[in-house]
Amino acid sequence: MKSMNIAQLRAFHTVAAEGGFTKAARLLNVTQPTLSQEVKALEEAYGVLLLDRSRRTVTPTSIGEGLFAITRRLFAAEQEALELLAGARLLDAGTLTVGADGPVHAMPLVAAFTRQHPGPRISLTVGNTQTLLAGLLDTRIDVAVLADAPGDSRLHVLPLRRDPVQALFPRGHALARRRAVSLKDLADQRLILREPGSVTRRLIERAFENASLPMGDTLDIESREAVVEAVAAGLGVGFISAAEFTGDPRLVLVPVAGAALEMDEYVICLRERRRLAVVRAFLDIARERAPAAL
Repeated sequence: MKSMNIAQLRAFHTVAAEGGFTKAARLLNVTQPTLSQEVKALEEAYGVLLLDRSRRTVTPTSIGEGLFAITRRLFAAEQEALELLAGARLLDAGTLTVGADGPVHAMPLVAAFTRQHPGPRISLTVGNTQTLLAGLLDTRIDVAVLADAPGDSRLHVLPLRRDPVQALFPRGHALARRRAVSLKDLADQRLILREPGSVTRRLIERAFENASLPMGDTLDIESREAVVEAVAAGLGVGFISAAEFTGDPRLVLVPVAGAALEMDEYVICLRERRRLAVVRAFLDIARERAPAAL
């Protein structure tokens, strides 16, 4: 079997990642013609077109997308090997890429990490759970703080904390004056929910189903911040974890009685990436903050 030219693969990978030859050439410290020649040689060697050059931003073709997924893993493994061999010295340098489905639980961990280990550069990505899990699996993200823990044997999962999920009302709402509300109280309210598939939404839908209660009118919104603003505007009743409530004077948080509405938060990484010094250090900080009983 013919061996592959790593320089050509790196050239293709960098162009695909940067979206163009100019940025990629600058990053690899080569001339643009040299970089173009490397990519062209790879395409000609296998009789394929890997990059669509017809637009201002260069993008992978269909087969290029498949190769890009492989080269992401390839060069992430190369970086992992370098970091493993460098060992603890990387706590004085290196990069840690953290993903989070919200800033509330992630920021204290990032702050504690930077206090203890000021050397590494931190990159924080906030997104939905599915996107961040995909980032963990293809090594674009080192560690993630998420409200969902899939049963995937490739992942190491550390429980971090548990918070009640409560109903969020505009301050003038009639139910906002109560010490607690029931799901029956909420059944005829318009409910402002996160997008389908979100952890919060699944929790609410399951609670209504278990109580054999129909959900009324719903409004789907794709971010916590937008849910808060929609509730403040009087569009309906929302749900957030108690830890996420910032004390907004326009809003009132009310417990939901008789329903098991609790959200767990986890710190997750690929099992194999626990060997990296920066990942181990982040997990150690999370472990120190996690309640033993969770």
